Amino acid sequence: MNINKIFLSFAMIFLFALASAFFTISTIKKLSVHTQKMYTHPFSVSNAIANIQTSVITMHRNMKDVVLTKYSFHQSKEISVVIKNPLELLKIIEAIQDEEKKVYKEFDLVYLRYLGKKEDIDASLKAFKEWKRIRQEVISLIYQHKLEEAIDITKGKGAKHINDLYKQIDVLKHFAFSKANEYYELSLKDEPLEQIIMVFVATFFLATLIALYVVSTLLKNNKNNQKQLNLIDQNILTSNMSFDKKILSISSALCYVLHTKKEKILNSENKYFFTNEAYFRNFENTIYSGKNYKGEIPIRIDEEDDWYEIEVLPEFNDKFILEKFTILLTDISDKKQIEKVSITDTLTSLYNRNYFEMIFSKEINRAKREHKELSIIMLDIDYFKKYNDTYGHQEGDHALKKVASVILSHSKRSNDYAFRIGGEEFIVLSYQEDMTALNSFAKSFIKDIEALHIPHKKNNISKYVTISAGAILFGTNNVLSADEMYKKVDELLYKAKNAGRNKVESIYLK
Repeated sequence: MNINKIFLSFAMIFLFALASAFFTISTIKKLSVHTQKMYTHPFSVSNAIANIQTSVITMHRNMKDVVLTKYSFHQSKEISVVIKNPLELLKIIEAIQDEEKKVYKEFDLVYLRYLGKKEDIDASLKAFKEWKRIRQEVISLIYQHKLEEAIDITKGKGAKHINDLYKQIDVLKHFAFSKANEYYELSLKDEPLEQIIMVFVATFFLATLIALYVVSTLLKNNKNNQKQLNLIDQNILTSNMSFDKKILSISSALCYVLHTKKEKILNSENKYFFTNEAYFRNFENTIYSGKNYKGEIPIRIDEEDDWYEIEVLPEFNDKFILEKFTILLTDISDKKQIEKVSITDTLTSLYNRNYFEMIFSKEINRAKREHKELSIIMLDIDYFKKYNDTYGHQEGDHALKKVASVILSHSKRSNDYAFRIGGEEFIVLSYQEDMTALNSFAKSFIKDIEALHIPHKKNNISKYVTISAGAILFGTNNVLSADEMYKKVDELLYKAKNAGRNKVESIYLK
């Protein structure tokens, strides 16, 4: 190889190195800018919003403590309320006020760094301030010894308003996450570079200086990027899955939630995207058709179901073929717990009357749509007023809990619903094959409740607590409304009462 070729080779290497230097510097700078934006704006806003949610949940729990657990009751013709410990109530109110200050502080940060519409922040702050007026109204009623009104407000417009507040805050959080994802995608995306204008004028000495600058810049920016990406890895629940459901990547935050290690779960198959088969089937067709999916799923961890909001984003290759999925999870266990409280009878842990009125119509429509025969069983404890008069209301509550446990134990199928609709009355919705199955199902309640052997000396038909039942199996051609169906089964219950109690009266309505 002669000297000319050596010089030519050296010149080509020099030009390539120079071009590569400019390319690398430009790319690193863009990556740094996008990542810095992601950390400075959306990520800090997300943290602030998360703190607001935590404070709101804490305040809501404290309000429930104020209304539901900090008082003693005496049941007579009229309910009187006595504040058991005024100092404890003041402490709870002070705790609520402290959390309120934290919320306003976090809203200041959101106003400073939020990149979306200011109206969204205004709406969330307005909802929070309006909730304050509701809280003050509830506390005022408690001081006035008007507990029933306080509970009605808490479970009524208070519960509705807190749900609206969560929705408003979710608007801010969703926008922040979207912005974070946007900057993240920009940080990874190859974009046209500025023209290299210095390639043909630089010298070997300049190339050396540029090389040194590239190395130092790479090291410095790589260190900063690693810190910021590590923060994301530690705080965002995310994973990438291949088309055949193998886990390609997973954040440390999600590993922590799942109580597993990356090396154990990477490249393993997860058939149902961390949830169970039933919930996966709900969104399987959607994501495999290439559409985004957003919903709520349970993830079983340590024998308990924790609830998460899941967002599945299908990703395509250059040929527009579905290749993998990005999964984002958000913990909503506290939200689900609040929902559970709103539909559950606090004494028996059965569903309450409000939930019955909501579910009954839905199940009627479902039975018609799927051509199934819906059954309803109404149960009422025999001579329960006499039981309370004889043994006292505390023992009465104890008896209700035991009866409810039997009803719940017999209503374990996925389509079974058990409700306490008031006092000593219960309702069970289920799907039975025929009248024989319905009668057997209803009699199992009667038999097992008497088998509890709860003493009841004022019961004229047994020395133990017993229960009567009315049961109806509605055929697929049934045209009765929900109110008419309820009235029919109520009539059957009282027919069983009049016929001697501790029995079931049933009919089949086509």
